[in-house]
Amino acid sequence: FEVFNREPERQQSHTITREKIRNRIEIPAKYYINRGFKADTLDTFDVGLCAKKKQPMSGRVVVPIYDEGYNYIGCVGRATNGNMNPKWLHSKGFRKSILYGLNIASKHIKESSSVILVEGQGDVWRMHEAGLKNCVGIFGSSINDDQLLLLEQSGALNVIILTDSDEAGTKACDQIIKKCGRRFNYY
Repeated sequence: FEVFNREPERQQSHTITREKIRNRIEIPAKYYINRGFKADTLDTFDVGLCAKKKQPMSGRVVVPIYDEGYNYIGCVGRATNGNMNPKWLHSKGFRKSILYGLNIASKHIKESSSVILVEGQGDVWRMHEAGLKNCVGIFGSSINDDQLLLLEQSGALNVIILTDSDEAGTKACDQIIKKCGRRFNYY
C-alpha cells in the first residue's frame, strides 16, 4: 500500500515569493511579445526579462516554475539571441519533476476531468490563449514518475497528448501511453 501513499519528490523549498519574482523581472517579456504571444498570457505565467547584470539569468527571458500551490520551484531562462548558449538554462538544482502550468490548470483539469499534455512552456501558453486552460507541459519529450504521480492526483480521467508532430513527438506520445498504462483514456 506504500505505492498509494507516495508523494512526488519536491525540490528544495525556496523562500522566494511570487511577488519577489515578479519584481525582479520585466513582465511581459518583449521577446515573446515579438513572437506573437499576448501580454496578458505572459503576465499570467509571470514571464519576463532579467535585465539585471551579474545574475545567472541576465539577458534571458525568465520562465518561473511553480508547483500546483504556487510555491516557487525554480526557473528556466530562454536565450534572447543566437550568441547565448545554451538556448535554455535551468536554475541550479531544478529537476523536471513538475508539470509546467499545473498551478493554473489544476482547477480546469478537475472541472473537465481532462488534461492536455504538451512538450513545452510556449505550447502551454498557446493553448491557454486558445481558451484551453487544462493544459500542462512536461518539459520535453518524456514523462517521469513524479509527473505521472501529479497526473494521477490531478483528477484527470482523460489525457489528450499533443506532442510535436516530429519523430521525437511521436516517440514521446508512445512513451507517455506506455508509462501511464491503463490509468487514463488517451486521445
